[in-house]
Amino acid sequence: MKWYHSIITKISLIFLLAIFGVIAILYIFINNQMQKDLDNAEQLARYALHSSYDEFNRKINFKNLKNLGLRLVKDKDIRKKVLAKNLFFKTHKRVPNMMQRMMGVNAKAVAYDKSIYIVVKRRNSKAMVFATSFKKEMFPSIFPILSVLFVILLYIATIKNILPLYALRKKIKLFASGDYEIDCTSNNKDEIGILANEFNVAVIKIKNLRDSRQLFLRNIMHELKTPIAKGRFATEITQDMDLKKALQSIFNRQEYLIEEFARIEKLNANELKLDKKEYLLEDVIDFSLDILNHDKSQVIKHITKAKLTVDFELFGTALKNLLDNGINYSFDSKVKISNTSDEIIIENRGDKLEFPIENYAKPYFLKGQKQKSSRGLGFGIYIVLNILKLHDMPIVYKRDNDINLFIIKYI
Repeated sequence: MKWYHSIITKISLIFLLAIFGVIAILYIFINNQMQKDLDNAEQLARYALHSSYDEFNRKINFKNLKNLGLRLVKDKDIRKKVLAKNLFFKTHKRVPNMMQRMMGVNAKAVAYDKSIYIVVKRRNSKAMVFATSFKKEMFPSIFPILSVLFVILLYIATIKNILPLYALRKKIKLFASGDYEIDCTSNNKDEIGILANEFNVAVIKIKNLRDSRQLFLRNIMHELKTPIAKGRFATEITQDMDLKKALQSIFNRQEYLIEEFARIEKLNANELKLDKKEYLLEDVIDFSLDILNHDKSQVIKHITKAKLTVDFELFGTALKNLLDNGINYSFDSKVKISNTSDEIIIENRGDKLEFPIENYAKPYFLKGQKQKSSRGLGFGIYIVLNILKLHDMPIVYKRDNDINLFIIKYI
């Protein structure tokens, strides 16, 4: 999965934008609030200076200023730091009011170390610093930190709630691969926890169904094979060789039918597991001929040396079914098998397939369809297509005049 498809990536981007948005909004809000406090402090300072100014002597009454809330700062260190922060006289271009023009005084409020100071400058005099009763509120300073911290904690909590999805995904993959012993129970009360618990209930139900099906299959296979075993025993003690061969053929056929039905069941349940190794093509074909339901002489071989990586028994069974069908539905009871460097070709002279070959891969597609012949199970091609699907080998059906061609790509 690509990183940009991840839900966590998208949630992270949303929370990142949210943090930047919160910081920007709080910055604007706090700046505006601070500016209001500074403006209020300046208005108080102007009023105090106006009230404490002696126009006759052109002097400022510092005692009266102190009574009005402006206390002269004598601490040199504080004065230095406040004046360093004050850029009013260098950069501020505000036009002085009437009182300032008369007194020759400029006043500017400066925030420093949780307090608001007033810097006063008279013509041809050094700047004076006055402490005010205004205090910088701690709340505006702490609020942005708390807000960002809240968003971060909310993000962590959200990611923590989503992370169980990864564990659930792994367990679903294990379940899909045939592991029914997984435990998906969750103590979380959110939607993901509910989903995990519901999936766990479904797994238990499916496991119980599988166990019941396997028990049923074992019992029915045992019941079907028991009379065959008894029949084989009876065949061995008969003295009539023709009857003995006929009975052996019948019992072999019945045993094959049981195994075929078992394969169909496993294919439907996706329980067929591959044991793929490299084999000579000729060896696989010889195995197919050994289990063929017809005489080997009915198969025409034109095989060149080639290797393929397959499950020996399963792939051999697929070839055997194709050969059986080729003989069953041919005009001359013959089938030909050949190969190229990357293809296996099985051909016969016979009627065209009634339906597209892809349709035969559907379980029980032929159920309810009218069969032209009862010479086969009706599941032969179904088994072939599913075994080839497990091997990731495509098969192509072609028609050339009255010849049917089944082409398997094995490389």
